[in-house]
Amino acid sequence: MSFEKDYIEAVDHAVKAKNQYLKDALEREALDRWRSIGSDGWSEKERREQYEQVVVPYWKRFGFVPKQFWFELSGSRDHRMDPRFIPDDLYYTELIPYLNNGQQFYGLSNKGYYDYFFSDVKQAKTVAIKIEGLYCDEKRNIITIEDVIDRCREHKGTLFIKPTTNTHTGEGIVVVESAKCSDDDIRRLLEGSGSGFIIQEKIRQHPALNRLNPNSVCTIRVISLIFDNKVSIQNTAIRIGGPDKLFVTVNDGCKHTEILEDHRLHPKVLLNRDAWVENGAGLFDDSFVMPSMEKVYGEILRIHPRLGHFKCIGWDFTIDEDGDAVLIELNPAPAAGDFSQLVCCRPMFNEKTDWILEDYFEHRTWEKNHSQTILIQ
Repeated sequence: MSFEKDYIEAVDHAVKAKNQYLKDALEREALDRWRSIGSDGWSEKERREQYEQVVVPYWKRFGFVPKQFWFELSGSRDHRMDPRFIPDDLYYTELIPYLNNGQQFYGLSNKGYYDYFFSDVKQAKTVAIKIEGLYCDEKRNIITIEDVIDRCREHKGTLFIKPTTNTHTGEGIVVVESAKCSDDDIRRLLEGSGSGFIIQEKIRQHPALNRLNPNSVCTIRVISLIFDNKVSIQNTAIRIGGPDKLFVTVNDGCKHTEILEDHRLHPKVLLNRDAWVENGAGLFDDSFVMPSMEKVYGEILRIHPRLGHFKCIGWDFTIDEDGDAVLIELNPAPAAGDFSQLVCCRPMFNEKTDWILEDYFEHRTWEKNHSQTILIQ
């Protein structure tokens, strides 16, 4: 029993140390982003008044007073501080572990298993996969690296080698133009891509999305929440890749904007997550309407209940040339202030915010659903 107590105390200290490190890093990143975006005519006096008169009274009832810059950053698009914005330091270190079961995190976030979790959801066609050094075909039959090379050679179009874990926003993706590569070229790419990846064909996206960027597949990010035994859509945005980029990243000219309730796009666009650009950045106007959004929402409402360990999920979808919703990936710890709140200028949990904060700070109802003391998140 003494060993168990010492172990739990050691884990508790490790979690606290990690959370403090994460809080400090998130604060530095947010301050840098806020300085980059700038106030753009939003006066210091107005910002201070909104913070003191709206934000502070809202949070004081929870015995918690977050720093002003979190609300300046999330409200930068509309020059409006919604007191329900969730600061990233609170969100990542406390609320996400409270809402989502971290013990299940890494298994769910592995892209190599999406076709098992969501076999009835349209996805990019898999050419091959590598699982902890083991090469397999799309049905998980064990094959050799020579088989993988042959399968890549059979596909004359663009292929993507995507790491299956610990990556986001295009990080680590390798492009394979098999028609232009020798067998040795493909072998070097495979051997240099780590122990776990999936090789997929490029999705042929909808003509409307091609208007936004014909080179890379536009990504639709949707936040969904399981609350009161129902799945609800919280906010939706789109990532549009930079010019001449074959896949979406967060920099290199990447653009983000909110998808409105009528499926039009908000005219203010966030460039590289650090500058607001007016008038649709020259990519779209009021006549542009996102296609098939109801199909995207319908799929999310249908499949989120399969993942009951995770009350809040960020889904990445696109729309293919047939007008179907195509799942790209999911994130069981979706970005809040850094993406969802910043781009949409809407609280992460919208009208559910009061209940979630009251439960977290006062009742701890959801905490009884999963114990995570044995895991350093």
